[in-house]
Amino acid sequence: MRQFPVILIPPEVQRIAQSKPVAPEFNIELPSVPSYRQPKPIHIQEALSLTIGLILVVALVTVFAKELGIILLIVGTVAIVFRVRYQFQTYNRRYQKHQDNFQRYLSKLEAYSHQEIQYQRALAIAHAPDRILEHRHQQFKSFFAKLAPIENAIALRDASNPFANTKPTDDRAIEGVIYYFGITLQQHLSGTLYQGVKLYIPSIDYHWSPALTYVDPELNLHVAIEISLPSDNAAIMMRDDLAERFLVDSGWIIIKFFQEQILQNSAECCKEFAKLLDRLSLDPSVLPNFANTADLFPVKR
Repeated sequence: MRQFPVILIPPEVQRIAQSKPVAPEFNIELPSVPSYRQPKPIHIQEALSLTIGLILVVALVTVFAKELGIILLIVGTVAIVFRVRYQFQTYNRRYQKHQDNFQRYLSKLEAYSHQEIQYQRALAIAHAPDRILEHRHQQFKSFFAKLAPIENAIALRDASNPFANTKPTDDRAIEGVIYYFGITLQQHLSGTLYQGVKLYIPSIDYHWSPALTYVDPELNLHVAIEISLPSDNAAIMMRDDLAERFLVDSGWIIIKFFQEQILQNSAECCKEFAKLLDRLSLDPSVLPNFANTADLFPVKR
């Protein structure tokens, strides 16, 4: 069982449709915040820790040698006093050093912010929608250049109307419905829809002919629009699958609708085709024309 519409896209086309121009480089690292805290005139916690530590050591030493404990107490007390005094005397110098380091950090952070803003502007310019579209179209032109031009085909607008001036009312008249579907779609396309295109598939020695073929002359884009019929048996489906695989490998895009969709939801099928062009960045100008058209409901067959 398959769900229609079936859309087959070459992997390279999918890659191009997601590509963007090369972004400018930004190799500047964010300045690190100074790790040490603002200095204080006296580190009270440090002084208390040293004092408690000295008391414990003196108490332990005094148990074994009282005189040594007293000497240790005097020496330790003097050392702590000098340590506190040194902190108090060097406070201004330490504070100034901290302020200088902090100001340097702020200057680096400001310079980083300016460079980041410049980078974001350059990135926004490089990845602007028109730049992205231009970048992708250049790649599409290179990729689709390998496709041979359409020969011995009739542009749909030049083809004769199978129903003259009368719109088809018979659901079996699929050719007439395809014609009117193509005429409706052609009104919104910059390229050309063709009928009667025959494509030789060497792997199965068969000339495969899609219902309609769309060619965008600017990109040399080729899209085969095919209609799956309820009467298609397993052999026909296998033949079409082989033909479609060959065409996709050759650079074609294929969209296949079920006959019921074309017969009952022609406008919605046109919108589905426009969505395909928009999603792949092939021609984003078509989809807005179907803003008031409902989306095509998928059909499983």
